[in-house]
Amino acid sequence: MITQKGSVLRFRSKRDMKERLAFIKLYVKRLKENPDAVFRQQVKFVNSFLASTKDFPLTGEEYLKMKGELREGN
Repeated sequence: MITQKGSVLRFRSKRDMKERLAFIKLYVKRLKENPDAVFRQQVKFVNSFLASTKDFPLTGEEYLKMKGELREGN
């Protein structure tokens, strides 16, 4: 998880930073491997998921607690 103070991103752990960098590297690799038309389809797909989250009845924290990925008090 990251927090933001001003324009500086601060990672809560080295693991968070490593996961973020690994995701960015994978994403860039996929961008290079796929033509623009495929990327545009993926953007539409992801945007549709993001739009549907507005109607989701739980907050992000509530959802993670329900899944057992976030302990009480975090």
